[in-house]
Amino acid sequence: MSEGSSNPRRLKLRYPAQCAKCGLPLSAGAEAFWNRTTKEAYCVACAPDETQLITGVPGASAALEGARRADKRVEEARRRYGDHAAAVAEAMASRDTAASWGKGSSGEARLAAFVGKEVGDAVISFHDRLIPGTRGNIDHIFVAPVGIWVIDAKSYTGKVVQRPTGPFWRPDNKVFVGGRDRTKLVKGVEKQVEAVLAAVKGDPEIKGTLVYGGLCFVDSEWGLTDFPFQVGNIWVLYPGALRKRLNKGGSLSRDRMDHIAHRLDLSLPPAAAPRLR
Repeated sequence: MSEGSSNPRRLKLRYPAQCAKCGLPLSAGAEAFWNRTTKEAYCVACAPDETQLITGVPGASAALEGARRADKRVEEARRRYGDHAAAVAEAMASRDTAASWGKGSSGEARLAAFVGKEVGDAVISFHDRLIPGTRGNIDHIFVAPVGIWVIDAKSYTGKVVQRPTGPFWRPDNKVFVGGRDRTKLVKGVEKQVEAVLAAVKGDPEIKGTLVYGGLCFVDSEWGLTDFPFQVGNIWVLYPGALRKRLNKGGSLSRDRMDHIAHRLDLSLPPAAAPRLR
């Protein structure tokens, strides 16, 4: 940092303060950087050290939620019918979990692996991030030269169909997958985009960075002449189309991307902790 003649020192604040760079309120006891010369505090995102980013585990929340529900069913069977019934419940619950929650977790993991292989270090990836203050999570965040992509991965099967809707002066689309209306999924992505915007708001180095939202169907079918489309401001797309957008050139330098990633890592923590057996 260039502010002041001395190097800011990392410490825990004794009193509440405010980041001199982005204006973030800092509570007493929070880790921050303190410049003794200028008597100014800086949040760890504005004066980052060499701390390694925690990228997260794709599909972790879905896997843990499935395991939690399975455990609940087993314990309910044990309470009502005894240990022998619980053994049967455990076998059945494991099968159902693999068929439902395991499918979603697998889809997220496969999309993360695809992006890692096809795009590599050109983007900075985060997976399964918590939306603080809610029980919701964000499947994937990709910091790319073109901006920030917020992706909700879905493992639905069937053909993806775009159906125009709305009056001609305000056209929009609906999305159907396998004949079923899946347009409501867009609301979830909009909420995730809002969380990312809240995470980067106020940082002068990130101001103006574009944030895109996408609903990515990893197992669905697309016609040869079908292209990604938007429902409101959210893109509906397939993995190959996402790859093309992530590889697109943009104005963000690598240093700027690293700065964005550091703030996102601090603001949107991993949603799922390792499950203790």
